Amino acid sequence: MISKGIFKYNFVILITMKTKIIADVSSNHMGDMSVAQSLIREAALAGVDIVKFQSWQADRLRPDFPEYEATYKRHKKTELTDDDHRMLIDYCSQSGVEFLTTCFDITRMDFLSSLGLKTIKVASPDSMSFGMIGRLIDKFEHVIVSTGMTTDVELKKLVQFVMGKNVTLLHCVSLYPTPIEDVNLDRMLWIRSMGVETGFSDHSIGVTAGMFAIALGASIVEKHITLSRSLPGKDQAMSTTPDEFKVLCDWANSVEQMKGTAQHELSREEEYLRKIYRGKWGSN
Repeated sequence: MISKGIFKYNFVILITMKTKIIADVSSNHMGDMSVAQSLIREAALAGVDIVKFQSWQADRLRPDFPEYEATYKRHKKTELTDDDHRMLIDYCSQSGVEFLTTCFDITRMDFLSSLGLKTIKVASPDSMSFGMIGRLIDKFEHVIVSTGMTTDVELKKLVQFVMGKNVTLLHCVSLYPTPIEDVNLDRMLWIRSMGVETGFSDHSIGVTAGMFAIALGASIVEKHITLSRSLPGKDQAMSTTPDEFKVLCDWANSVEQMKGTAQHELSREEEYLRKIYRGKWGSN
């Protein structure tokens, strides 16, 4: 049953453009660029619009981060070199999808900007990093910010900070995986009611939550992609397979078709039936 909260936002669920689907590779390429290319290819075949990577630099990891050695080793293994970025951009272009990446620190901004990218992503832990977000807004045409682990008060501050800018905020629950009862898509509508473009970064298993978000008018739906949930890696088990992505992309296309237009002329078929059925029961 749809929660009553959804109806508080009246007609803000209506959208004017098709939902864009992002396949987030994250570290699921396992440091192997041939695997990264396979993920791009499979995402493109599924109908995905954008394939996203992560531009972290392991040497920037905070020294007092919990389990530093293991975390550093994991990130170093899947760190993308400058040449990796350029190759992946070219391969995405050849495959007919847009390349996107997440910027994790201010020292990487100039390089990412030099690649000619129009859009950049900010991860949930940096949703309050206004210094970096502000500079990214200046350097890129479009900035996407995930809002997991962000309180209501912080979220309002973020909305105020990005208001009037080409920024999309993604409702996000930073649980991996997210139980279906914690998806809380009412929050996506609440964010949008504050006047900003809004989407959904989905960490739940399967595509049901993503499909619901599309039906509610998410401008973007992002999910992790994997070639197989049995592969080694932190995110593989909660990620989405290419076959599942095809279901999600097909649904986005169907919603776009069903949405139609607010004002339109009657079809020829309806005009014909109108002549027959108007006054069927006499003058009422």
